[in-house]
Amino acid sequence: MRLVPPPAEALIALARDAAERYARPEISRFRVGAALVGATTGTVYLGGNWEIAGPSIAQTVHAEQAAFAAAWHAGERGVAALAVTHAPCGHCRQFLFETLGADFPVFVDGARRTTLTRLLPSAFGPRDLKGASALMATPPVRLTLPGKPGALARLALSAARAAYAPHTKSHMGVALELADGRRFAGRHAESAAYNPSLPALQSALILRHLSGAAAPIVRVAIVRRAGGSFDETLRARELLAHLAPRAKLAEFAAR
Repeated sequence: MRLVPPPAEALIALARDAAERYARPEISRFRVGAALVGATTGTVYLGGNWEIAGPSIAQTVHAEQAAFAAAWHAGERGVAALAVTHAPCGHCRQFLFETLGADFPVFVDGARRTTLTRLLPSAFGPRDLKGASALMATPPVRLTLPGKPGALARLALSAARAAYAPHTKSHMGVALELADGRRFAGRHAESAAYNPSLPALQSALILRHLSGAAAPIVRVAIVRRAGGSFDETLRARELLAHLAPRAKLAEFAAR
């Protein structure tokens, strides 16, 4: 049965709410909210833009990416509809083009319904690199860690296995443990254009933020695939040094 997304007005209202609840624009003070409908269950996932004063501006997460991360980690295998409070920037249009269904409806507050194909005509995408064009539906890869890794490392390994890295083979997962014992794991999502990719650490931090968790991060496990084309841990260390300087960090190479 084909899912019918909520009315545009309802989705836009949810996107506005997301901007108020989840946006953290420390630099621009410009709040953006997104509401994304998962194609598998019809669940609506919210996200807000997130900027961090201090580290590289490349650490920024856009509202559409935050909503996407919430849906992807929840097991959604596609996008049925998207509403945003402001027109998606070129970065987000390129990132979203990696997902299933480039013709899913996009609703922009104050504007008419459109589609990602119309927002990004003549797009460069996975097929140009002979990669898979199914970010949210790619099966896990086989990766293992030597020895007997602890629970947090195993959680990061599971995230790395489910990462989307068909272009560079640099699968990566990050698991966070908070002072209250809660754990969050995020995985890497690539873009064929590379720069709009969503790092694994940001995915984990998005899930922590959307959950409302406030306890500090005390332990971090990073698992990356050995032999990948690049190593994202350098940038992850930079962000962790700013957000959780006292957290214990353990890094692992999986094969």
